[in-house]
Amino acid sequence: MATHLARRARRRTMTLFTVIAALSVFLSACATGGGSGIKAGPGVDVANKTINLGILTPLSGPVAAPIGIPLTKGIETYFKAVNANGGIDGFKVNLIEKDSQYNPQIQVQMYNQIHNQVLMLAESLGSPTTQAIVGLSERDKMLVSAASLDSILARQQYMILIGTPYRLQVENGLQYAIKAAATLGVTNPKVGIIYQDDAYGQDGLTGYTESLACYSNLNNVAQATYELTDTTFTAQVTKMKQAGAQFVVLTAVPTVAAGIIGTAAQLGYFPQWILNSPAWANGLLGVSPQFTGLLEKSVWVVAQGATWGDRSQPGMAEMLDDVQKYAPDQKPDGYFQFGFAEAKVTYAILKKAADSGDLTRAGLLKAFNSLGTVDLGGLFGANAKYGSAPNQRVPTRDNSVYGIDTTIPNNFKNLSGDFVGTCAAKSQF
Repeated sequence: MATHLARRARRRTMTLFTVIAALSVFLSACATGGGSGIKAGPGVDVANKTINLGILTPLSGPVAAPIGIPLTKGIETYFKAVNANGGIDGFKVNLIEKDSQYNPQIQVQMYNQIHNQVLMLAESLGSPTTQAIVGLSERDKMLVSAASLDSILARQQYMILIGTPYRLQVENGLQYAIKAAATLGVTNPKVGIIYQDDAYGQDGLTGYTESLACYSNLNNVAQATYELTDTTFTAQVTKMKQAGAQFVVLTAVPTVAAGIIGTAAQLGYFPQWILNSPAWANGLLGVSPQFTGLLEKSVWVVAQGATWGDRSQPGMAEMLDDVQKYAPDQKPDGYFQFGFAEAKVTYAILKKAADSGDLTRAGLLKAFNSLGTVDLGGLFGANAKYGSAPNQRVPTRDNSVYGIDTTIPNNFKNLSGDFVGTCAAKSQF
């Protein structure tokens, strides 16, 4: 009898332990995401399997049409394709978009509106605007994909760069200029720079200054700045003309670049213009046939990426297929291409974090720091490589120098082929 009672007591104890163990598993699952085993952070709805990502970009104002709108559409198109193909481990991506107007104060306001609603920012467009939210992203421990190539952002652990920074673009562009000048028998080319008076312009100036130290045969003859609100550029152009600058770097936005180049033509001044990538937009070709001819003769754009329509590059083929399905009216546009490539890197971070079961901001940071190489399929220059140190957060150092050719898609003709210049290769961050 005693033995029988002891057995019953043991069975009750084992049953109680089983219930407690099951309850423990259930409660643990609830704490990490409703039974999915996923740790969920802000912006992640485990029950409905959605991930909210933020977009802060100029959807109005002078930077919207040439840059902000097409770049954002590239991100939208990529994630439409992701969602249509099952999402990220079953999670669909939802984009919460806010208009920054390319204004740092408005950028901060929009960030504060959505920062508790999103897991990370899939886009923060602009150097001065993105710099304005660096401290906020650190406070919130939130990753920000910067639609900016401002090299100073590489020093910020929560900032994700896509592509070769502006300062390295200038260094690569000036190396190409040295070679081009040499073919004309010019051994000490006279160079100048006109740059925007903000964080973007400062990064271009940093590259220009590094180039002067790196390439001893460059002859620096003039430097000038402008405000984004300026509407006339006679003083800046006159300074370059009087100094005899043969090559002029423009760290500018497209509307200003058009104003500077047009003003120079009116003053009878025709240098070789070397544009940072954000200084160009295809809309400049619509000004007039005469202006288009001037651009074809005198403009180089330092950028990177496959020629639009080149299906020999897997990344371009993927993008074109997605454009057909989800953005059939999209015309060739380098900013759309940038946005699509930017979204590929964001996807890689989210996918790695989801696979590890940690869709929190800490999980994303861990995934980013251990990301390694992201295969862009030739869409945007060399494959992006990431690590935790500042030099490792500069994903690429390569560029191509493009001329303007209206007979080919996206109007870009690769003049140099993809290369990393001597100065760009050794520049430290």
